Formats: sequence, structure tokens, C-alpha cells
Amino acid sequence: MEAGPHHPTRRRPCPSAPRAFTLVELLLVIAIIAIMASLVISAFSNAAADSREVLVRQQQAVVQEAINSWLSHKSAAPSSLSSAKSAYAVPTTGKARLDLVAGYLDDTTYAHLVANTSNDNQVRSDAMIKTGQYLEISAWDDSHPYPKVNLVTP
Repeated sequence: MEAGPHHPTRRRPCPSAPRAFTLVELLLVIAIIAIMASLVISAFSNAAADSREVLVRQQQAVVQEAINSWLSHKSAAPSSLSSAKSAYAVPTTGKARLDLVAGYLDDTTYAHLVANTSNDNQVRSDAMIKTGQYLEISAWDDSHPYPKVNLVTP
């Protein structure tokens, strides 16, 4: 005996019953959410890298300004420019030149830069270490009115 249209074991779809998601639809939604999440994470990661780059540039400007202020103070009289040049030429490492201008840097910045700088000419901070960059406090040559603080990206 075959079940007919009104047989009790045959199920008829109810138009008011909610329809469930299929596996394909569910996987598609999960894939879209994963793609959107990866875009958001990428955007935040780029923002962090950009903020580190801005911080590194600001630190370069702060060290350059400290050197400029130190030299302006030391060479206030015309005859003392040569003595300022001589005083600047004695230290040859980045750490020693930071020590020279320590009074023109705030204590926190000075301590942070000295803590991350080795005894070479590479001045570093946490942000510079993360970006793979360093500051190089150059010797004072006659082509510039002040020694240059260069941001080096190896």
C-alpha cells in the first residue's frame, strides 16, 4: 500500500515553519566573516606600524632639537663656536653624544634612548628596534651649521 497525499506518515512542508540554514550557507557566512576579520586585523596592524614610524620620526626630531639647543647655548658668543665644535668632536659614539646633550632632553626620553643604545653610533628606542631603524648622530662637518641626526633604515 502506497502512501497517498493524505497518508499520516508523509510530511508536508508547513509554510509558516522557519527554514533552517543549509551547511553551504553556514560555511559561506563563516568564510565572509573570516575575510572581514582578516581585513580588520590587517588595518589595525598597519595602524600600529604607522604609529611606530611617526614615533621614530618624532624621536629623531627631539634628538636633533637637543643637539641644536646645546650648540646654540655653547656657541652663544662668536669665539665659542670652535670650542663647541671641539667639545662635540670628543665623544664619538651615539651614547656619549646623548650624554653630552642630556640636559636638553627630558629625563624619560634620555633614559629610554640610553637604555636601548649600545656603545656604537646607533641610537635606538623600542619603536626603532621594532621598525628595524636607528638614529645616527653624525660628526659635525662644515657642510651643515649643526650636526645631523639621521634616521637609518638598513
